[in-house]
Amino acid sequence: MTEKTIKFWIIDSLESLSAKDLKKFKVMLCDREEEPRVTRRAVEDADEMDLADLLVKLCTESKAAHVTIDIFKKLGFNNEAAVLASKVPSGDGSSGGYTSNYMTGGVHFIDKHRISLIERITTVDPILDRLLMKKVITQENYSDIRCLNTSYKKMRELFEMGNVRSSVKGKDCLYEVLMESEPFVMEELKERS
Repeated sequence: MTEKTIKFWIIDSLESLSAKDLKKFKVMLCDREEEPRVTRRAVEDADEMDLADLLVKLCTESKAAHVTIDIFKKLGFNNEAAVLASKVPSGDGSSGGYTSNYMTGGVHFIDKHRISLIERITTVDPILDRLLMKKVITQENYSDIRCLNTSYKKMRELFEMGNVRSSVKGKDCLYEVLMESEPFVMEELKERS
């Protein structure tokens, strides 16, 4: 028998909702301020399988599950949130059971504040130096990002790097580096959370 995937469990949990509750879920999904953003057009005719496909395409399976759980909690669907949470691992596949101290509601601080960090971090090179030293990014990543001409482009590209985009440990390391190099920005974002 084939092991069921996280995507299967997301579909299963969405199918447990009434049509009215599924509509509420779609509205909340589109109203999220965190990345990845979803348009109303993308979900208006989507069924449960289409929604799960969309979430998995926009982010990793694990993050899709955590986004789903977070929306369930915000809607007060605590039973559905608990059932889905019991079916999926707490980290993503690359974390090896690693759990982060920087997660709230199933969303990492780095993901939650991605836009603000991209807009507000202006001195990127020292951050790159630290991430290279900690082996979160490769020498090639380092060189590619440093060639970009604005801090906005550099931060945006940094968020697309493999370990920062898909690994909880990579996000934790970026968080710690940002706390060292940009403490005022990070503390302000923490207060908003």
